[in-house]
Amino acid sequence: MFRKLFDQLNLLTAAEATVISFLLASLIGGVALYATEHGRAVNEPMPAMRSVQVTPLDDRGRPLLDEAYRENHTYLYTQTRQGITFVDALFTAVSALCVTGLTSTDFSQFTLAGQLVVMLLIQMGGLGIILFTSIFALVITRGLSEHTAFKKIMKDILDTRDHDDVRNMIRHVLQYTLVIELGGFLIMGVRLASADAALTDGVNPWWWALFHSISAFNNAGFGLLNTNLANFLHDPVINLVIAAQIILGGLGYPVLIFLHYWVRGRFRRRPDAVQRALHHDVDGVVASNVQVRVALVGTMFLIIFGWVVTGLVEWDNTGLGPLSAGDKVLMSFFQSVSTRTAGFNTVDIGTLHLTTLFCYILLMFIGANPAGTAGGIKIPTVAVLYGYIKDWFRKPGEAVVLLNKRVSKFAVSHAVRLFFFSVIFIAAITTAITFVEKNYLITPDPTFNSLKVVFEIVSAFGTVGLSMGFKGGVTSFSAILTPFSKLLIILTMLFGRLGPLTILASLPWKRRYTDHPLSEDYPGAEKIQIG
Repeated sequence: MFRKLFDQLNLLTAAEATVISFLLASLIGGVALYATEHGRAVNEPMPAMRSVQVTPLDDRGRPLLDEAYRENHTYLYTQTRQGITFVDALFTAVSALCVTGLTSTDFSQFTLAGQLVVMLLIQMGGLGIILFTSIFALVITRGLSEHTAFKKIMKDILDTRDHDDVRNMIRHVLQYTLVIELGGFLIMGVRLASADAALTDGVNPWWWALFHSISAFNNAGFGLLNTNLANFLHDPVINLVIAAQIILGGLGYPVLIFLHYWVRGRFRRRPDAVQRALHHDVDGVVASNVQVRVALVGTMFLIIFGWVVTGLVEWDNTGLGPLSAGDKVLMSFFQSVSTRTAGFNTVDIGTLHLTTLFCYILLMFIGANPAGTAGGIKIPTVAVLYGYIKDWFRKPGEAVVLLNKRVSKFAVSHAVRLFFFSVIFIAAITTAITFVEKNYLITPDPTFNSLKVVFEIVSAFGTVGLSMGFKGGVTSFSAILTPFSKLLIILTMLFGRLGPLTILASLPWKRRYTDHPLSEDYPGAEKIQIG
């Protein structure tokens, strides 16, 4: 029965299967969370407008104007209801499936069943729905036929050479996921088992460690406490373990495969065996040399950039509370790592300076690397665009060069399309939400302002999950948006996770060009994954 079901997938292209699977999983996840959370009381923040009399004062406290004037400002009140709305359930499910971490309702109040559903959605989203389904398929059918349509779709999605590489990729993905998540779980579990119970607010330390290990490696940013990781601001073990998992998840599986074989060969002092393995055992799933170098150099550069900017700008920020020099360094490092795609926070993002927030918007938009658990337009996209701009000064007709390696022209064209459509999409969503929420955006306001809207949209698109929030709130800024704006944020998370190229490739009129032959590439050009 299952074999016949999977064979029916020959009616779909890889892009269509990916989009449909995410939409179905989002709907199923939303229904499941709506079912688990319908029996509890929910405190829902609601915005409202009030007129405030304003008297501008000079440095000495004297009125600058003869008469005061009135401004409209946003204030919040709490509405208690029975069970979460379906929009909030769907929002949380999509946020988990797209490994984003934005919340429109207090996730710390979810039932254990709801937390388990979210954790499963995070794992599914991090692995990818089709990859997750393929693992399920291989288990229940004990190996699919080499000629099934399902494996063809898997080959196209994973960008592998042939059907054998599909099994290789699945094997490596499972190995790395198990080892990294288990390692983080054990280290953090041991650390918290002997720590003050107040750190986890009474949550079982081993459950906390398991949930956050899965959330960290999959770059999801979901936390079981309403303060996220603020309780662990001073804890280097938790900070460094989660940061390491975020970085490893953000490198992408093809890069991890390359590093795995490279490190193993160096440890055994047999570089010849490494080359044989890379060219024979996993040649179809490992990243190219240029992609590995771009991933490592780009990751290191962005971490250092965010680390330095945060440290310099926020060093004297009294809004962060009393911090030692070591805490400031650790906080700056952790937020730089988390901001690119994970969305965990050890400090209140809303208290940071504008320079830091703008830096974070750039980092969230860029993200990490393809074929992993990260979001954003990806580091290789930015690197190829840089090479493309630099190519303007070179001889016409030559290939784009990165790190002394020629880049495939298909990577260049994909990078241009991805950047263009991403900017257009973010601009369109920003325009739509600011129009819907225009009544709250008349006067610059600390509770509801355009910077928070843009930050939230870029965070959703980059599947990051950081939010500037609001005073006294324990959720993302999305919680005080209208239901229609929440649906737009849901659309943004799906668009960011699936990627503009996948969504465009799934459009019906692309079918006519599915088997169209590609033009010739530059001789000796190396493939680099985009998006």
